[in-house]
Amino acid sequence: MPTSYPSIAISGIGSVTVTIIHALYQNAIPFQILCRNENRYRSLNANPIRFQGPNGKAVNIDLKNHLTMVQENKTTFDYIFIGCKNQNLTEYLDETKSLLKPNGKWILIQNGIPEQNLGSYKNKIIGGVVGWNTQMFPDGTYYQANVGSLILGEVAKTKPDPIWNQILPPQIPVILTDQLEGYRWHKLAINSIINGLAASKQLSLGELFLNKDYRYEALETLTEIKLVMNQLNIIEQVVPGSFPIQKLGGGVGALPTWIRHLILIFLGLKYFRIRTSMVQDLDHGRKTEIDYINGEVVKIANDLGIPVPKNHWIVFKITNLEENQEIKK
Repeated sequence: MPTSYPSIAISGIGSVTVTIIHALYQNAIPFQILCRNENRYRSLNANPIRFQGPNGKAVNIDLKNHLTMVQENKTTFDYIFIGCKNQNLTEYLDETKSLLKPNGKWILIQNGIPEQNLGSYKNKIIGGVVGWNTQMFPDGTYYQANVGSLILGEVAKTKPDPIWNQILPPQIPVILTDQLEGYRWHKLAINSIINGLAASKQLSLGELFLNKDYRYEALETLTEIKLVMNQLNIIEQVVPGSFPIQKLGGGVGALPTWIRHLILIFLGLKYFRIRTSMVQDLDHGRKTEIDYINGEVVKIANDLGIPVPKNHWIVFKITNLEENQEIKK
């Protein structure tokens, strides 16, 4: 074990970063939370975070000694996890760039393909593909539903520092990759149905995947993305515990249709009550990340001249739902 660890900060606290915080806390790895809001700072200082892992064990995480207001922070860091939505990413990077050490890097754990829209920052970025689902219960407890890896890859197609294998495991298994793009596209495709399609119906995963018609829509969505991936010559890398899009999507290499339906039914039963992040955003009247999930697919497909009508419909539907919520407000 190393005698010292890299300095780590977290900017933006949500379900994904709380799971990372839990791993750091359990492993006694030093970290700092950069608070942007005074009320949030006071709340976290006064109230421990309650976290329940997939083993069912609940723990309280006292963050008193890990908090600082971002504008008051005088420390620089080797790594800063950025835990905001895609639409706020540039703002968070601009706010924290002075807090990175000269060779420091941000770790982006957003969905979609955030790295491709940050040209000037690319050499300062590690992409993080999240393989778990964590959501907050009404009582404020964060619940991690499954054991899942954090896949870390440099935009420059090199593997990050192996020190990460000693920082997050066993709480979070780590995969270091030089094939970030393949993992990003795989996760983008999965999110297009568990987030995008589910949000367009405003359903839990059980309600979505136990409906035959919706399963057909899910497979159609994946087939469109598979066509885009193949046109881009993306070599798919499968997130552990997931299923290859090359087999779930239709066309060459696809599994028989009945098996593809069976896989979605299994997912629906396993995560029956899970309302994924985009569904929860609509539940609470928040802006979704649809432009960075199915919307990203539509934009790239348009550039390639590939029709993706199902993905286009999902973006259209969710955009309408967001606009109607604004009217209600």
